Amino acid sequence: MTHDISLGNAAVPPPLSTNALVYPALQTGGIANCVNDNGAVNQASNENGNKTGNPKTNIVLSATQVRKSYNIGGERRWVLDGVDFQAASGECVFLSGPSGSGKSTLLSILGCLLEADSGEVVIADRRVDTLSVAERTSVRRDSIGFVFQRFQLIRGLSAEDNVAVPLTLQGATLADARAQAGELLGRVGLAMHRNHLPTAMSPGQCQRVALARAVITSPKLLLADEPTAALDGKSGMEVMELLKELVGATDSATVVVTHDPRISKYADRICEIENGQFK
Repeated sequence: MTHDISLGNAAVPPPLSTNALVYPALQTGGIANCVNDNGAVNQASNENGNKTGNPKTNIVLSATQVRKSYNIGGERRWVLDGVDFQAASGECVFLSGPSGSGKSTLLSILGCLLEADSGEVVIADRRVDTLSVAERTSVRRDSIGFVFQRFQLIRGLSAEDNVAVPLTLQGATLADARAQAGELLGRVGLAMHRNHLPTAMSPGQCQRVALARAVITSPKLLLADEPTAALDGKSGMEVMELLKELVGATDSATVVVTHDPRISKYADRICEIENGQFK
């Protein structure tokens, strides 16, 4: 499967930043060298003899030989070229690499927002690359939490109601969802801001609200796209401290795309991608 993209010479995936994709009910109508937190390179062989990043043993996310191309100016460009990747429960894996390297495309595929040309993606023991659009929507709703660079909060909703949205989509009553959202906002230091609109909060506070929204359903998988890029250094560190704390509490497998070297200490592994392959 190829797609025609007329945006210059760069291979541009659909942005991982759309509430209507992640929360559709709001619409109206192969080799990974992964550096661990000690600076060592982890490699392990799978059954086919390929090397993959060596995560913990309880695998939540597995991608095998994932390929994705775009048709740019009449030429087929491979954005991902046979990527193997895994992430385990409770593990925080960073994806790094230059712009256009394929990391955002990979994150979109892992989040069931974009279809690969080929390869296999398994989330929580369920193969998702063969699912229908409606089935992938259910996977996003029930198994995946998303954190975005620009927060993607619903501007007309309070902090509490923004955090409550995923629970209501799963069938919780508004009262129950608000109660759980208020409690979680207290855990991220925003108890006094539960009734504030996003426009009345700082960028750091908005990202904490977004983080609370992402984890309120205790997702199996948490995907974060440049979570500190819109924040100052202090706010970025605070958000990453909270992310690590909440991931530890929910035991989610977490994948973070980032260019920010300041937050590398929060990664259990760092996987570098370039030209559609892991280095």
